[in-house]
Parts: sequence; C-alpha cells; structure tokens
Amino acid sequence: MKMQFVTRVLWMVLLGIVMPIGASFGQQGDASSNRPSEALKAFLRSYLNPRQEALLEETARITVVSVKTEDKAGEEEIVYISGPQGTWCGTGGCNMLILEPFESSFKVLGDVSIVQLPIRLLPSRKYRHPDIGVQVEWAAPPMDYEAVLSFNGTNYPVSTVLPPARKVKGIEGKRIITTTEHSVPLYD
Repeated sequence: MKMQFVTRVLWMVLLGIVMPIGASFGQQGDASSNRPSEALKAFLRSYLNPRQEALLEETARITVVSVKTEDKAGEEEIVYISGPQGTWCGTGGCNMLILEPFESSFKVLGDVSIVQLPIRLLPSRKYRHPDIGVQVEWAAPPMDYEAVLSFNGTNYPVSTVLPPARKVKGIEGKRIITTTEHSVPLYD
C-alpha cells in the first residue's frame, strides 16, 4: 500500500500534477485539489462573462478542489474565484462556485458571495451533498464569524451573510482551500 502511494506521487511529479500547498487529499478521501480542465475553464469563462463582450477581469484566478458526494454524479467542484476588487471580489471576500458535472458541462449548485478563506469540507451532509464552512469578515456592518453552507436539495445559499447560511462557532472540518498562492489564471 505504501509503495503504491509513493509510486502515485512519483508519477504525479513526473507528469507535473502537483498538489497546491494548503490543499489536501481530503477527509477520508472526500476532497482532492486539482488543476482545472479546459472544459471547466471554458464553462467558467462563459458563466462568469456570458456576453463575452470584453473580459471583465483578465486577472481573475481560480482555485479548484473536487469533492465527493453521495449523489449519482459522484463529485462536485469547489471553485474559489480571486482577483482584484471588482466583479468577483469585494471588501468582504470573493465568490465561490459549487459545480456538479452535468452531461458534457457543469450545473451550478451554488454561486456564493462574500467568501473568505479558509474553505472547509465538513463531515455533515444534506441531500447527499457535503456542508461547506467558510470564514466571514466584513467591515460594515462589522461581522466576523464562521458560516455553514448546506445544500437544500436544489442549491447552496447565495451568500454567507444571509439565511439559510448559518453562523457557527468552531467549525470542525477539513480545510480544502486555504490560500490562493497556487491558483491558476482563468484567462490564459
């Protein structure tokens, strides 16, 4: 077993598939960091800039983590969009998308605003999808707490500061995105 792990790591290094610092192999195999596929990047470009008139934020960067679900689709992609303040980021944080592979594209399960790092994968689940924990920090009105985002059968909450997002203390969960240091450009 240990030899298989070492062999897999060596292959990933040889192939240039390196895990970003701050990402994890997941809580009991529930999450893994990955480089976004071209299909995912194309979907994100179209979703975030549907008219394609001009690139809204050529400096946008994404950090992507795959998360296993109990649903038939089997996984969802957690995408943290970072960049300068503007379209996807503000003083309270940046946007996070939760996507599920659907046919040859993706279905948006969550488009969540005001997300600060770290993003955590929680052990609890709703409707076969994992709960996600995030830090909330906002100056006006002053806010500093942790929020739990749960799937409601259709989607995740649209904001970390509005119900149904829940304020909690001491989130217990696996940190899946802790930094944007190893994010990749969305437009390259």
